[in-house]
Amino acid sequence: MRVPPLHLLRSFSEAARLGSFSRAAEGLNVTQSAISQQIRQLEQEVGTPLFQRVGRQISLTDFGRVYLRLIGGPLAALEEGHTALQAMTGRSSLVLRLSRSFGSQWLAPRLPDLARRHPEISVTCMFLNPGDIPSMSSGDAIVLGTNRQGELSDFIVEPLFTTTLCPVVSPAFGSVDVAKLSEYPIIHTLRRHDDWQTWCLAADLPYVPRDQGWSFESSSMSYSAAEHGLGIVMAELEFIADNLAQDRLRQISPITAMSGHHFQIAYSRSRYTRPALRKFRDWMAEQAPSNRQL
Repeated sequence: MRVPPLHLLRSFSEAARLGSFSRAAEGLNVTQSAISQQIRQLEQEVGTPLFQRVGRQISLTDFGRVYLRLIGGPLAALEEGHTALQAMTGRSSLVLRLSRSFGSQWLAPRLPDLARRHPEISVTCMFLNPGDIPSMSSGDAIVLGTNRQGELSDFIVEPLFTTTLCPVVSPAFGSVDVAKLSEYPIIHTLRRHDDWQTWCLAADLPYVPRDQGWSFESSSMSYSAAEHGLGIVMAELEFIADNLAQDRLRQISPITAMSGHHFQIAYSRSRYTRPALRKFRDWMAEQAPSNRQL
């Protein structure tokens, strides 16, 4: 089935909203005759009158009111999408692609500082899923782990940091004897399946069995479960700074270990010198921890 051209629907929607062909013409920057002609064309397309015309006065017919309800939502969605895309591609706009954990746990708490220092910059953050392949059209910058280094030949890559591991629990969990971890409920994060072994090796403790306790796909769910007292979770300390500062989680040991998770940011070569991106690059360099082992 053929869908009427968008400009016909837009003219109909404006005329219905304003109750006037002439005011709709002014709003759309066209002539009144153009609006009248487009409405007639649309009425021919749908096969029924959409307006009642009495002299210079117009009002929607019953079919016109139904049609306006049917197309109003899709038209608004199209306009919103167009506006959003314009905002994403403006001179002072940036599009970032990143993982959910990095975006929500590391970047989001720092964005108010960026907004205060550079209020002219507009940022759009989009999640990068594990199977996504970075491309020049992915945005201005992409945050990735070093295990995807081979996919970044078209980008300028700068290191961010390597995460630091330490087990944490809810303050209400009670005391923990780290020498007897096997006696406590353990929380594993599936995408970071080696972290417990890495930390236990650094702490000179027996490995925690992977089949012991609870397992969650995402770090955010693991941390949330630990906050609610489910058990002990191996945390990347850079991602839970707020949780620790607000006493929602606490470390059970002073021993930390460097993980195998190295984060880096890849900037589009074609956009690297844009003023907005240059300001963001400088800001990111200040925000990243001094630990940059790669």
